[in-house]
Amino acid sequence: MREELLHQLLYLLEPIGFVWFCLLVLAAALWWKGQRRFALATGYVVLFMTVVGSSPVPGWLLRSLERPYAGVQLEALPAADAIVLLGGGASASRYEVQGVHLTPAGDRIIMAHALFKMGKAPVLVLGGNASQLDNTLRLESEIVRNLLVTLGVPAEAMISLGRNADTYGEAQKVRALATERGWRRILLVTSANHMRRASATFKAQDIEVIPVPCNFFTSVSTPSGSQGISVPRYQGFATMATWLHEEIGWFMYRRRGWIRE
Repeated sequence: MREELLHQLLYLLEPIGFVWFCLLVLAAALWWKGQRRFALATGYVVLFMTVVGSSPVPGWLLRSLERPYAGVQLEALPAADAIVLLGGGASASRYEVQGVHLTPAGDRIIMAHALFKMGKAPVLVLGGNASQLDNTLRLESEIVRNLLVTLGVPAEAMISLGRNADTYGEAQKVRALATERGWRRILLVTSANHMRRASATFKAQDIEVIPVPCNFFTSVSTPSGSQGISVPRYQGFATMATWLHEEIGWFMYRRRGWIRE
């Protein structure tokens, strides 16, 4: 009990917890002074922060995107013409091994490497954007390729898609490669929460897609977090942001005609 109370006090020192506590005090002070409308408005903000930052609601929402892709057995996956690894799993770094910093989506790289080693496809296609470091433009695909070479993937078995602003750009380039090389089927590797939008984008390019989800964030695959309401923390906001990103992305892709439901 004492340890849990200490944790809650420490959470109050974090930025989100501190702002939440200040708003809670402000709401109480406004109510005490008879400014009920302002107190209620402030209270609604406190309630919103509590729901997002310390309740299971964000996890429920993100699970709705991950659950349809749970349970894929790698050994049972059919062979394909290429493994397509979508970007977002790495960025350039001055001091990390091989100059690669793995992002929270770094599981994508591990999954693509495992599929190649299992012989599921003879070609590994690397997507991603680019970033500026030390006045040099670093392609994510080139960074990841250098890392995978050290892990035993032959350089000649990998194809870089260059710089891509989004999943639609990656899908267009893969479509061009498929037409040129006669590919009919790809294994698509990306985060489970992104798979619905990603697979729909590639299918709209008339590419046969076998989803290979990874990078699960919720209890669909990983241990659930602490239970019960507490001082709001950043994890819930990060989870909510991921869900919103995908929902808004789905709407925008449909509006632009990049996917067909």
